[in-house]
Amino acid sequence: MKTIPPALPVISLMLILAGCGTLDTLKEAAAGNPSAIAQTVETGKQGVEVGQKVVQANKDFSPEEEYYIGRTVAATILTMYRPWDGPKANEYLNTLGLSLALAAVPPNPYKGYHFLIMDTDDINAFGAPSGFVLVSRGLLRCASSEDEVASILAHEIGHVSLKHGMSAISSARRTDALLAIAKFAASNSGVGMLSDLTASFGGVIGDIVKTMVSSGYSRDQEKQADLEAIRILHDVGYDPQALVRVLTVMKTKLKPDGKAFAKTHPAPDTRISYLKDAIKAQAAMPAASAAQVKSRQMRYLAALQKI
Repeated sequence: MKTIPPALPVISLMLILAGCGTLDTLKEAAAGNPSAIAQTVETGKQGVEVGQKVVQANKDFSPEEEYYIGRTVAATILTMYRPWDGPKANEYLNTLGLSLALAAVPPNPYKGYHFLIMDTDDINAFGAPSGFVLVSRGLLRCASSEDEVASILAHEIGHVSLKHGMSAISSARRTDALLAIAKFAASNSGVGMLSDLTASFGGVIGDIVKTMVSSGYSRDQEKQADLEAIRILHDVGYDPQALVRVLTVMKTKLKPDGKAFAKTHPAPDTRISYLKDAIKAQAAMPAASAAQVKSRQMRYLAALQKI
């Protein structure tokens, strides 16, 4: 995740408009250099054209664009929460997560799902666009079985498959881009507005990270992810009640005025209430055999007992 190819239109636009050569040309243009003024005008035209293309692209992100957006968001979050160096646990999380993702709609984003444990006691998790799922050690400690870990992952897979992250990016991108381009196109010199245009696109990834980390998704989106989680669990063969059990444990650990999960998610009691109703409405599923329960618990303990 450390090297991120500049294939995203947002990043490409930043590179076009914010290079050292462009800034030098702007300085010369401000001093009255004719050739520099002409080059600045041409750069301004290119900026508007590229910006308009980005706004147009906002209507339909390609799988590749979504991948690089998600990768950038995940990389940004990992500057706040460092990855946990536990190869066996991370491998287990990926094996379990990929099996759950088979029941997601769509089941496999561009380049597939990627799961990683964050080395923090905070109770938190993030489902970034295109299948980058980050889960904290603190949240995993709220689980005591494979079914319960599966319920945590299924909720984040729900956010990804329902494109909640992408919807947040789209909103910020459209508003900032249109405002910046309108100001830039109406500017006489283009010098000040060029800076505004560059800044608006440079903050897009920051906007979505802020939504995920600080303000959180809407209550309706969290409910959608919860309901999608119990569907996935049911379809794969894990106990949907596992999510209720995790939330019950979380309720005892979360501080009402705390950071992380408590700040960005509805209260556990609220979620437990509608989940119980939704689970009752699901078709009955056969209980796991004693051998399955034993096998799952052995896998869970081997991978996450020391988490």
